[in-house]
Amino acid sequence: MGTIRRAYLYVTRKKGKSVLLFFILLIMATFVLTGLSVEKVSQAEQKKLREALGGEFYITVEFSESNPYFRETNDGEGNVELWTELPITQDVIDAVMSIDGMKSYDAETKTFVSTALDVFPGNVPMKAEFNNLVYARTVADTENSSFFQSGIAKLIEGNHITGNESNVAVISKDLAEANSLGLGSFISLQADRTVDVRVIGIYEILKPDSPLANIVTYEKAENQIFTDINTLQDLFGDKPAGFDSVAFTVYDPAQLDSIISKVNGLSSVDWRAFAVTTNNQTYLDAAAPLQKLQALMSSIIWVIALVSAVILSLILTMWGRSRIHETGVLLSLGIGKTRIIGQYLTEALMIAVIAFGCSYFTSSAVAGQFASGLLQQNISVSDEQAAGVAITQKDGFSKDVVVSIKDDSDLSDMPSGQDTAPEVEVSIDGAEADREQISVKIDFCNMLQLYLIGMTVIILSVGISSLSVMRLKPHKILSKMS
Repeated sequence: MGTIRRAYLYVTRKKGKSVLLFFILLIMATFVLTGLSVEKVSQAEQKKLREALGGEFYITVEFSESNPYFRETNDGEGNVELWTELPITQDVIDAVMSIDGMKSYDAETKTFVSTALDVFPGNVPMKAEFNNLVYARTVADTENSSFFQSGIAKLIEGNHITGNESNVAVISKDLAEANSLGLGSFISLQADRTVDVRVIGIYEILKPDSPLANIVTYEKAENQIFTDINTLQDLFGDKPAGFDSVAFTVYDPAQLDSIISKVNGLSSVDWRAFAVTTNNQTYLDAAAPLQKLQALMSSIIWVIALVSAVILSLILTMWGRSRIHETGVLLSLGIGKTRIIGQYLTEALMIAVIAFGCSYFTSSAVAGQFASGLLQQNISVSDEQAAGVAITQKDGFSKDVVVSIKDDSDLSDMPSGQDTAPEVEVSIDGAEADREQISVKIDFCNMLQLYLIGMTVIILSVGISSLSVMRLKPHKILSKMS
């Protein structure tokens, strides 16, 4: 009689033992399969989170002695001007954007310009020469500018600056109304030279400055004038036009370190003039619960597999002792120990195949609820209030530049006087996480993993439980029985 035939007859005749082993294996498989499916969902949610948040790094002009293009002048009255002969040019931006994984960028330079416009005064006294100064904010693209992306303002008329225009401007609705300006109107800006720019867009301020905040005239949101790079070049003559800071966004923040390494390896860029900093904290804070859950599920799966192996080994060892007579008879008939162990293994695998298959239904019933309890939570991340550093600087094409350190929320553009950091609320699939039903699907890959883990546990358990019996000789087994 063959091994498989003997295993089948034993399983069908010993119904009590077979049913007990079936439920033990079913429970084990249900836990393992649930853990595998939840771990997979956690990985998928992390991917969605990475795509939703993205990651950022910044390239800024290095205003220090390590920059060979750095210049510093003092007018003798306590006003120190810092500037550079090598700003961040479009060539540098294009080189960085050519790296795989890059999504978008926000380039900006703030420069003081004079204007005859009636501006909105701040509540901080200034010297007379600063009263008619406003910021000309040179951007590569106003639509991607943090001023608009962060919700401070929204374009309501006309078009955004895209980088293809020359001598154009986007101004606030308040400034336009105060000076009777509209689309197509011209504004005169003065720096080293005088340039007339045409208004192509008007924005509305959604987050006005706090009335209690201390703010100078040129910092007021109503007075911000967005211009293109060609205007900047015309304002300051033959000096190279460029940006003093660029925020780059990547698709996957998990690849941020790799991308930064490639950026630093660009030979076409003189990195002595620039500094590269990263900002991945928002993603790390938001992803931490999901990463901990994934690690927890991996640990649970291993613990379940280990405990299952121990329990199966104990049960099969006890059952093996009750089969000493059967084992001795088989050995005396010339059936090798390998074939006998093969029979025991076949018996367990016959039951396991059915139990593992049934675990698909039991796991499907509990995995969704289990995952929802663990994953359905509103991940709210509050960025630490960034330390703003305002330095009066002078670059190769501007008179005075205020440089600020910003984070994902561009805190430098937040209304002055705001006491709390902006809250970043992460949602999955466009819905709030605490309202979304997590969908857990057990697929072929999960089932294959289950069978591999389950078969490994069974093989180890059968092997361990058979050691004590298989070390005995047939005559010793028969003598023990007598």
